[in-house]
Amino acid sequence: MGRNKKFDTVETIGQIQQVFIQKGYNATSLDDLVQATGLLRGSLYSTFGSKEGMFIAALSDSLEKESEESWHLILIAMTELTNQSKRVFEIINQWYHHQSYQTVTEKLGQIVLKESGITEVK
Repeated sequence: MGRNKKFDTVETIGQIQQVFIQKGYNATSLDDLVQATGLLRGSLYSTFGSKEGMFIAALSDSLEKESEESWHLILIAMTELTNQSKRVFEIINQWYHHQSYQTVTEKLGQIVLKESGITEVK
């Protein structure tokens, strides 16, 4: 018996966001996304098209909601994808031009410092 083909896309995007935040884009495998969502590969591919499509959905959703996860996904997009994905570059570039330079540098700097273990940021 196969898994149910109907699923909550919003919930699935949230699960995908968490995997990318935890592992980064390059270190995330399709198996990681299958395990986190409980969906079949075919269901993920038919909905999002590719791993990059899954990341774009996660990034776009977080930017639209202006969630705290956005900053982590933005950092991942900037460091792992903008140099290889025109679509991700366009999303980040458009977002960036509507932001305060100081806010962007402070937020991303805080994440880098926290993730590196150099400092704990509240």
